Amino acid sequence: MTLRELTLEELSALHDTELREAFPPEELKPFAAMRTLYDNGVYHPVGAFDGDGTLLGYALLWDAPGTSYVLIDYLGVPAARRNGGLGGAILRKLGDHFSDYDGILVESEAPEGGPSDGLRRRRMDFYRRAGFTFLTYDCVLFGVHYAVCLLSPNGKGTEEAAQQAHVTLYRSQFSPKAYDAFVQIPRDPDHPLAPPESWADLKTLPGLGEGSDEP
Repeated sequence: MTLRELTLEELSALHDTELREAFPPEELKPFAAMRTLYDNGVYHPVGAFDGDGTLLGYALLWDAPGTSYVLIDYLGVPAARRNGGLGGAILRKLGDHFSDYDGILVESEAPEGGPSDGLRRRRMDFYRRAGFTFLTYDCVLFGVHYAVCLLSPNGKGTEEAAQQAHVTLYRSQFSPKAYDAFVQIPRDPDHPLAPPESWADLKTLPGLGEGSDEP
């Protein structure tokens, strides 16, 4: 397996196929939003390929400007190849691909005492097996409670710097009003945030426009 960064055209094709199949509309950024981040140099779509050039999976990562931290925005494997360990293999390879970075961050839905907790804990264990460490702070994004974990490829990452980079990433892309309405890093359980209905409500994200997904 080899990793390489995708071109904008490859990202567009991935969005129209794999991402639309794997993620519900309310969880999927419009392509226009991804394109703006890509054009700004802060989005890293990475594909995993076998020796024949067949796509084995993908990870889309988002830079926190002015920091050495990157957030995994989307991670996936084509439907026919799921449950074969490829997702974990891609995570481990990302440490090599971003070897100069202080940290790779992941937001994983946190258990809250409900029927979905078993799945959420399995997802958290998936990241632990790939070498990620869960941090002591959680966050709330668009009404969803997430635990946050970190892999430090160069060994220099710290929780304090990771949290600061996490805040920087979202503040760099949302207006202050949108950030205060939909983002809470770290989570404050005494002041819960109401979720938007979908990504289409976030008109303040640069490039979102009217929700167009045209390349």
